[in-house]
Amino acid sequence: METAEALFYRSGFANAGVDEIRDKSGCSKTTLYNNFGSKDKLILEVLKQRDLRFKAKLNEAILNLNGTEAIMKIFEWHEKWYCEENFNGCLFIRAMEEIPEDSSCISDIVVEHKEFIRNLIFYKLENYPNKASLTNKLMVILEGLANISVVYKNKQNMHQQILQDTLNLVLELLNNALVFKKD
Repeated sequence: METAEALFYRSGFANAGVDEIRDKSGCSKTTLYNNFGSKDKLILEVLKQRDLRFKAKLNEAILNLNGTEAIMKIFEWHEKWYCEENFNGCLFIRAMEEIPEDSSCISDIVVEHKEFIRNLIFYKLENYPNKASLTNKLMVILEGLANISVVYKNKQNMHQQILQDTLNLVLELLNNALVFKKD
């Protein structure tokens, strides 16, 4: 599964074939099919495992944090990931783009993954007014940042400026929401 995940992430789901996964992982094609049944089921299992790791790491990063502090930490945690050398975008979004629409179990796990993030943001906003609207705005910013980070990952100065401007935007949005609450 680790080999499959790495190949899917680097090359895409369509470009990473079972033969390549077999060759790089050292297991037989028979073993792959006995364990997963098909490439689509392997993709689903890879996404499930990635989702579990993602949730655990993000929850750990914001443990005992709430409000502005938690939201800023969510963004900082993502930005750190976006700056990693091997960052290649969101594997869940790529799955939605590359896997045929009739594969509802793939779209279900992608929606579940994104809803986890949305719900986490919503929950951590605890006493903010208009939490639902603010959550949606923050999700758009976070998802947009993932995409723009792929585009500018090889232009360090521009990427760093975008990351800093994004943190400033999020903080401004959060502070304005609190000021609006007081009025």
